[in-house]
Amino acid sequence: MHLFAQVRPGPGSSTPRPSVSSASPTSPVPQGLFVHGKVALANGVKLTEPVAIERVCNGAVRKEGYTDFKGNFEIQLGQGDGSRDAAESGRDVFQNSGNRGPTQGLGSDLGISNPNTTRSPDVTHPELLGCELRASLPGFTSTTAMLRVDGSSWDLNVGTIVLKRMENVKGDTVSLTSMSAPPDAKRAYEKAEKAAAAHKYAEAEKELSKAVSLYPTYAAAWSMLGEVHRNQNKLDSAREEYNRAIAADPRFVSPYFGLAILAVHEKNWEDTVKYTNQVAELNPTAFPLIFMYNGAANFYLGHLDAAEESARRFKQLDTSHQHADSTLLLSNILAAKRDYEGAAQQLEEYLNLVPNAANAGEVKSQLEQLRRVIAARKP
Repeated sequence: MHLFAQVRPGPGSSTPRPSVSSASPTSPVPQGLFVHGKVALANGVKLTEPVAIERVCNGAVRKEGYTDFKGNFEIQLGQGDGSRDAAESGRDVFQNSGNRGPTQGLGSDLGISNPNTTRSPDVTHPELLGCELRASLPGFTSTTAMLRVDGSSWDLNVGTIVLKRMENVKGDTVSLTSMSAPPDAKRAYEKAEKAAAAHKYAEAEKELSKAVSLYPTYAAAWSMLGEVHRNQNKLDSAREEYNRAIAADPRFVSPYFGLAILAVHEKNWEDTVKYTNQVAELNPTAFPLIFMYNGAANFYLGHLDAAEESARRFKQLDTSHQHADSTLLLSNILAAKRDYEGAAQQLEEYLNLVPNAANAGEVKSQLEQLRRVIAARKP
């Protein structure tokens, strides 16, 4: 069976670069609830890259936006890009308001009108009961800020959210070399970050080249330059730059993940196992997709027990089922281990998750084959 051939993780599979919040307190305010605050590290080290801000409402997790390079953020709740990774889960409280008319939006969902509109001061926000904000940086735990909003508020200051490093994590998602970068190199890196987020790769390449020329041990800049060249399909350059990042900061996780993505793209399964194992050893929370890639690579190499372990670990992380193809991978692994009942269950799960998938017909055919094999084995 070759169902997992449907899954071809390639250069576009890595975590997207965050776009930096550009909202200004003096800008015209649209309808909706704005929150602003700051993220800081517990040890006093300054942040040098954007950090994700998440909203947690009764167990449901949604990414709302990012800080700027100094840890400040101002975001409008419910206006994220809608994408979720393997760590996000649950139903969004901003999506439970029933039917919306063409002129209705977030403000009407929350009972919030334009600030210039007359409103009752005692209106509450039941959707936000039990909701809190936290920062998300793999390898760190975050304090939380409860969203306590009175009826007349449309702009809420949640104060400072503090990140504390986990004791059992060896690797970093923010390179410590960034703190020593000279100001001109940092400015070039920030410009490149924004350009890369806008897919302006030539501009990003120019700024990153400037950053690493000014500061040759700028691990974050080398790693981002690898990302830029990978997206331009300049794979040899990307590989060299990821390795330069690792040489500058061996604890920095991102370039190892970049090398893993290159290995997947080239179907180099030995290197895929090597680099995904390195990421898992340094910081297993940084990139959950490594477990899916590791499972696929071990499957193709015939290491079925290791493949099953990684595939199941990824499925545990993907609580919101954003990567239903992981069931196809696990089905292939179980079928290869002659666990036909387990393989069939995974195909059934896939069809339940994505009944209208383009490969649904093929999956149904494979499921029928498995059912015939199961029936034939019964006494």
